[in-house]
This record gives sequence, C-alpha cells and structure tokens, in this order.
Amino acid sequence: MEFRVFGDVKVRRPSVERDGLPSEPASFQGDFDFDSVHLDGGDQSEARGGGEIARSVVSDVGMANARLDRLALSDVIVEGVDLSNAAIRELTARRVEILRCRAIGLGMAIASATDLYVENGQFDYASIVVERVKGAVVFSGCSFRETVFSGDLSRLTFVDCQFTGTEFAATGAAGCDLRASRLSGVRGLLTLRGARITSEQAVSVAGIIAAESGLSVQG
Repeated sequence: MEFRVFGDVKVRRPSVERDGLPSEPASFQGDFDFDSVHLDGGDQSEARGGGEIARSVVSDVGMANARLDRLALSDVIVEGVDLSNAAIRELTARRVEILRCRAIGLGMAIASATDLYVENGQFDYASIVVERVKGAVVFSGCSFRETVFSGDLSRLTFVDCQFTGTEFAATGAAGCDLRASRLSGVRGLLTLRGARITSEQAVSVAGIIAAESGLSVQG
C-alpha cells in the first residue's frame, strides 16, 4: 500500500499495475465498463455515455465536449486527458490519480471521493460541485482561474494552486486547507468558514473579506 503524503494528509495511491495491462482505445459512448485495461488514446470528444472503470490506466484521450451522466472510478490513473468543456454529472472516485489533464470549462459534480489526487490540472473557467468527501482529496499545482467551487469543501487540501478570480460558494469548509496556495481576487471567502489559511494570506485577502462583510474601509 503506497501513499502520497502532504503534511498530516495521506492519500492512498491506486492499486493498479501499469505493466502488463492490455491496451485498447477508449470508448465512452453509451454504457461502458472497463476493468484492468490501459485505455490509451482515442478521440472521444462529444461522447455521450456513462459507466465504470476499475484497476486501469486512462491516458491521452480527447474528451472535449463529452457528456458523461455517471463516471465511477476505482483504482484508476488518468493522465494527459483533455476534458475541455466536458461535463461529468456524477463522479465517484476511490483511490484515483488525475495527472496533467486539461479541463478548461469543465462542469463536474463530485458525488463521492476517497483518496483522490489531482496534479497539474488546468481547471480554468470550470464549475466544480463537491457533494461528499469521505477521505483525503488533494489538488496539487492546479490552476482555477475564474472557476466556481461550490458544495461541501471540507477536508479538501490545495497545494501550490492558483485561485485567480475563483468564486467559492461553499456549504461547508471545515478542515479545507488553502495554506500552501495563492489567493488572488477570489470571491465568496465568507462561505469558507473553518478553512485554514496563513497569517500572510489573511492580510492579503483582508480587503476582500471586509467588502463581502459590507464594511467600508477608508483612510
């Protein structure tokens, strides 16, 4: 059992052996169910479907403008996938790594997540709804320019992420860790009650908090 460790947060890595997996092109049209395969490449832009992927690797698949009603991932590595302007209405993730993905304009609802790690993802202008986090969820090195985050953000950890113009509309944020990321021009900070930030961050966003509280700062 292997973990990624971020301070006191441990994310369990997927239990999948890349070597020896049979390779086949991805196909997400209609109902799908993949187990122990390497879905390597393929143009699935504008696909319409839903299904499950387990103990597998998904790499270099084009999914721009795809629409998935349901996507259940268990022990899966997703890398180099283009999710620009795609929509995932119900994502369930258990021991999943999402690496180097382009997701500009993605609309995604995370129904349930346990041990989810996302690295170097470009989520600019996206809409991300988090319904339930059962275990560790870490975003590392991701960009969230003009992204809208809503739902229960409790227990999410952000490491070296950029939140330029990001809007938060959280229903809960206890334990949400923003200390290792950059906050710039964000909105909805008052919804992040219980989140952790540094004293330096507190100073940098003081004006935003004051404005959202209805205070008029003068002089």
